[in-house]
Amino acid sequence: MLLLAGCGEASKIEIALKDLAVVNCPPGTKGGPSISLNDSVNVPTRCYRIRGTAVNPAEKPAKNVDVFGKITDANGTLAITRRRVGSLAEVAAGTSPFALDVYLPETAKPPFKLENMKAAGFPNQVDRRQNAGGS
Repeated sequence: MLLLAGCGEASKIEIALKDLAVVNCPPGTKGGPSISLNDSVNVPTRCYRIRGTAVNPAEKPAKNVDVFGKITDANGTLAITRRRVGSLAEVAAGTSPFALDVYLPETAKPPFKLENMKAAGFPNQVDRRQNAGGS
């Protein structure tokens, strides 16, 4: 269940992503949890950064923006098995650059191919806790 904080419309804001590229994370970036391999735990990962341009057609920032798509490696193997790649706290109205760190298995071989990448957020902050607000 998703609860909106404050008043306002609960409709999603669809955000287009373009000019996408996958680069190595800056040196010193700590490893993070893998979002791949069918949720296997303790899989060694490497940090990569997806950079691009987000196009938010709304007149205000989108919050709690989920990024979806497909990432395959140089061998054509899925680097992630989930459609949700990650999330951004906020995307400004209009056109703006973005960067999203993803932690892919060390076994995934660059270069990576991004397919069907898109994002969606909300006009207000969303409480994503399970069973938020009772019931």
